[in-house]
Amino acid sequence: MLDGILETKINALKGAQRMYKLYGALGGASLAPHCVLEKSGLPYEFIEVNISRDVERDPEYLKLNPHGRIPTLVFDDQVIIESAAISIYLADKHPQTQLSPPVDHPDRASYIQWMVYITNTLQETMVLKLYTYKYTDDPNCSDQVASRASSKLNMIISFIEKSLGRTEGPFFLGSGLSTADIYLHMLTAWDPSIKDRVVSSSSTSNIPADQRLINIQRSYQAMLKQPDIAKTFATNGH
Repeated sequence: MLDGILETKINALKGAQRMYKLYGALGGASLAPHCVLEKSGLPYEFIEVNISRDVERDPEYLKLNPHGRIPTLVFDDQVIIESAAISIYLADKHPQTQLSPPVDHPDRASYIQWMVYITNTLQETMVLKLYTYKYTDDPNCSDQVASRASSKLNMIISFIEKSLGRTEGPFFLGSGLSTADIYLHMLTAWDPSIKDRVVSSSSTSNIPADQRLINIQRSYQAMLKQPDIAKTFATNGH
């Protein structure tokens, strides 16, 4: 009798399994949480949003995310915006992904540090370099801002390259892939000047030795050895 009741409850829980809806754009900032969802093995729906500069945002989407940006995660009665926040939430919520150390794990502090550094320092500088028009209407000023952002970006990438060279594995936390690594490689794909030094070993052969990103490239290649991550990056055009 009790066994039958227990089985019924288990089946009910399985049937009530949440369905995530991830609003995003292929090749955009939704790639990181997209990878976490794919890694989780849970059911989800990817809903593509047109984020072109000259396209007016869908009023229904603006109700979910008033900024009109991507990604946005919807589940149950909750809405979460910001790629890093969604990625951290999903990885923590679903430990089977093995993409974030538990709160009491010794690597947790380093994990949080890299997630914040990549979003607050790397991403902010990269956006300033690539999308200067969003910050000034003065073409003369625009060139100056882009130039300074480019110089700062080179320093940031150099810091990450050296840091990865000091770990005991290819990733920020050593041998274990985390959302911080996925987020890093999502961003490096945005800037052609960095992407060319990371994605293809053949392309790096013509790059001077002092400009090569050997450790970041090693991290990228190790990440793609995980089929679900490689599949999601390929789906996103990487």
